[in-house]
Amino acid sequence: MRFLLFGQIREAAPHLHNAEMTVGARTLDEVLDWIDQNESDLGAALKRGGVRYAIDQHFADGPTKLHADSEVALMSPLSGG
Repeated sequence: MRFLLFGQIREAAPHLHNAEMTVGARTLDEVLDWIDQNESDLGAALKRGGVRYAIDQHFADGPTKLHADSEVALMSPLSGG
């Protein structure tokens, strides 16, 4: 799968942005568990709340299914007006 990270999320794990990884996850929840176990700074950033997730360019939540070649995007909250 390929990771795309945006905003403050990218700052927590710049090495994962646009990286191809073999995670072995079948759902977004499993990806988030993998991040929590293997990327502590990124896991902490995700727990701050307000993060949006997308799988293959569609907004997603925890049980969303994915494939080995899925694109997983993690987007931090935006501010401004």
